[in-house]
Amino acid sequence: MSNSLPPDQRPPRLREDEPIALLVTFLAFGAIFWWALSQGRGTWVTNLIPGLSSSPLPTVAPSPLPTASPVPPGNNQGLVTPASPGTTTPDPTAIVPTPVPQPTVGIGAGTEVVPSPSPTISPTNPAVVRPASPAPGRPVPSVPGKAIAFPDVPPTYWAAPFIAALSAKGIVGGFPDGTFRPDQPVKRAEYAVQLQKAFTKPNRQPPIQFTDVPPGSRWLTAVDQAVKAGFMSGYPEGDFRPEQEVSRAESVISMVQGLKLPEPADPEAILQAYGDRNQVPSWARGRIAAAIQAGIFSSDPDTQLLRPNQPASRADIAALVYQGLEVSGNTK
Repeated sequence: MSNSLPPDQRPPRLREDEPIALLVTFLAFGAIFWWALSQGRGTWVTNLIPGLSSSPLPTVAPSPLPTASPVPPGNNQGLVTPASPGTTTPDPTAIVPTPVPQPTVGIGAGTEVVPSPSPTISPTNPAVVRPASPAPGRPVPSVPGKAIAFPDVPPTYWAAPFIAALSAKGIVGGFPDGTFRPDQPVKRAEYAVQLQKAFTKPNRQPPIQFTDVPPGSRWLTAVDQAVKAGFMSGYPEGDFRPEQEVSRAESVISMVQGLKLPEPADPEAILQAYGDRNQVPSWARGRIAAAIQAGIFSSDPDTQLLRPNQPASRADIAALVYQGLEVSGNTK
């Protein structure tokens, strides 16, 4: 006898493709379940599955962006500073030209700027420093012991040795712009100043009170000394005429008088060598000849003429004063 069940009571058998279908269904359900959990939408799943926590999934807070540390002053070359909201960020590659300072131009075309002189202490208030302001056109005194190299007196200039020697003695100086102006005419008062600086002579003449050199005049001391030493004198009208240009003949004659140079026995023989000898006044011929004989009156270096009536230039006076010092033995 057999224990097998009748055919109508046996459980049905699965077909060969049904297990594969069940596996696919299970995997699909698992994938949906995992996706729901990862999206935070698995609440309904937790209700179906006991013990499953319904806590929300943790969220990750975004990390703040790092901020740039402050740039110390004076060391920000090559660094780009973030722009504030609402402003336009400049192009860091753009090259900004550095402004070039423009030179200061004097008033008027070609105006030369003269450096200000060194400040001096005001005698009325020593605590107040005021700039020294020499009178316009007046020479600036030189410093004894050092010759001044004037830009308008080159070494080849005929009077350069005389000018250099006198500037080293402090007898002559330059102008505020540094020049000597050798061709500029000399006034009678300016010539008196050079005589006062160059020569120390005893008083041989009484002082004269000139109408145009009153007490307090800047020329008073020099004019008074030149008159008392016998170098210069005034005019019959009682004036000295300090602003009048001195001629070559007048300057030479005053030097002959001050040094007491003897007149030659035959002045005409000495004057004969000069083509403009007839321009020498009759009253001055003997003293002009004395100056030529003593070597203190030089003719024009270009024309070999005396030019006695022309205004004496600053170069002429420098040569005359130095040669007068040589004759008197005071060149050292």
